[in-house]
Amino acid sequence: MTVFTIAGLTLTEAVRRRTLVGALLLGLLVLALSGILFFIKARLQYRVEIGRMDPEEAWGEFYPAARSVITVLCLAAIKGLGGLFAILLAGGAISGEIERGLLAVILPRPIPRWHILLGKWIGMALILTGSILLWTVLAWASLTYQTGANLTPMLRAGLISVLFPIVFMTVTLSLSTFAQRVFGTSLAVALCAIGWFDGILNTLGSPQVYDVEVLRTLANAASLIMPQGYISWWVWEAVEEIVTETGPFGRIGSSPLFLRDWGILHNLPHLDAWYVGGYVLVTLLAGVAIFQRRDV
Repeated sequence: MTVFTIAGLTLTEAVRRRTLVGALLLGLLVLALSGILFFIKARLQYRVEIGRMDPEEAWGEFYPAARSVITVLCLAAIKGLGGLFAILLAGGAISGEIERGLLAVILPRPIPRWHILLGKWIGMALILTGSILLWTVLAWASLTYQTGANLTPMLRAGLISVLFPIVFMTVTLSLSTFAQRVFGTSLAVALCAIGWFDGILNTLGSPQVYDVEVLRTLANAASLIMPQGYISWWVWEAVEEIVTETGPFGRIGSSPLFLRDWGILHNLPHLDAWYVGGYVLVTLLAGVAIFQRRDV
């Protein structure tokens, strides 16, 4: 089928451009972040040896807390790097090939345009999924080796984290059907920033802080424009048994759970999950519709 041929060509192009090497280097960065725990452990061991810290306090309180923080740091890095990688990978995927004249050669053949877009989406999704899973396994293996603890929830969180780059890539790919590479990539980054602000606005507007309803409403709107906040919650819930909350207000910068709460209230469970899935599908279909009408 043409779709899978295009997907294969996308993977081949990624290999040719050494995109996979970049993914491996980012994985090594995540691995390096997990290694911070090694230095923390060495420092705690030193303080225990010189008598400046009680062993029970060091290994029963400080070290588990440090492991929790480093775990969160690694997952946040996987989220952030995955999103950035997705935007750079998909930026100009269609418009760039139009500008270089590549699609002018392919499109005169009896190949539906949606085959091209879907094939590219599948190819990029495979690259991003493999990258996120690799980074997660590296961080999980490192922290498990260092602590000897059962950190299996990290693997579940990694599977969920795949959704971050999938959402970002879908948005960027659809934007590339009409926007030039720089403009489309910049617009994708701006949309992601809006999604990131939902947690800040939600925290500032919460009754525990300033209790401003307008900020909470803006946070809800931002969570709909770019639903990355819901994925963040799923990741957190996957690892909450091995990660402790910090701060007087719980998770500072937490995205609102507007859709989940509204769905439960109206007997529509898992509405947030349905929304994220529908968001990806509708965004991809919008890209197909725009691509079908664009002159090449």
